[in-house]
Amino acid sequence: MSDAFRERLSGIGAARTRGGRPGTAAPARSLDELRGVVRTEGVLVVERAASDLWRGSERRVLEELREARAAAHGPNGIDSTVLALLERPEDALFLDTETTGLAGSMVFLLGAMRVRGDDLVLTQVLARDYREEPALLEAWREMAQRARLLVSFNGKAFDVPVLRDRLGLHRIASPQEPAHVDLLHHARRRWRTVLPDCRLQTLEWQLCGRRRTGDIPGEEIPAAYHHFVRTGDPRDMLTVLHHNALDLLTLADIALALATDDGARGGEDR
Repeated sequence: MSDAFRERLSGIGAARTRGGRPGTAAPARSLDELRGVVRTEGVLVVERAASDLWRGSERRVLEELREARAAAHGPNGIDSTVLALLERPEDALFLDTETTGLAGSMVFLLGAMRVRGDDLVLTQVLARDYREEPALLEAWREMAQRARLLVSFNGKAFDVPVLRDRLGLHRIASPQEPAHVDLLHHARRRWRTVLPDCRLQTLEWQLCGRRRTGDIPGEEIPAAYHHFVRTGDPRDMLTVLHHNALDLLTLADIALALATDDGARGGEDR
């Protein structure tokens, strides 16, 4: 799926070539030309419906979400915070960030996903250079103030504290943070004795039946961003956007798995 995803996302057929991975060498062009761009001033904001990116995955997620919500009132032991997500999914903001390193590092990509009507809407906010981080943080403030429920994977320990620290560094007032469902904690309680580990991509494969191909390893993402800032070559950033988007879709899948507890299963590559 990865090459097709990037082609639909960018409209330029770019694939990842740096670092020895095979791909199609497309001319470097500005990310401002991505389809779905809704803002270029101060920071780049790309907004797409999941139905434009995944061809049916969003329908499956929303259908299963409705089924899980209908069953959630039975004696199935669903955690109250997960139940709150099922009851009003339109209030939830799914969050995943990309940074230039460990805690305290710059946040250069803010990925968010919401349920809107009969679709999932993905918003990605990208700082195209180091000077644009304050604008990204302002975008986070606006999102957080509108959300009633935050959904993340390890966000309580990493994403939100990093955002909080970076706001302080730039002297930007922190928003009042909504209630937070950290799916990592729930996944560990539910599956730590039956799965080899509870890393996001392990859960994605074992629970969601999806194995990634052509993805960029997380440890390479900071170097990819610095390369993009130095050169303006968007090809690696397209792969990072792909990685971030799949992380967000997986958050919804894990929430559904927690609600339905279908157990681990294998599946197809994406």
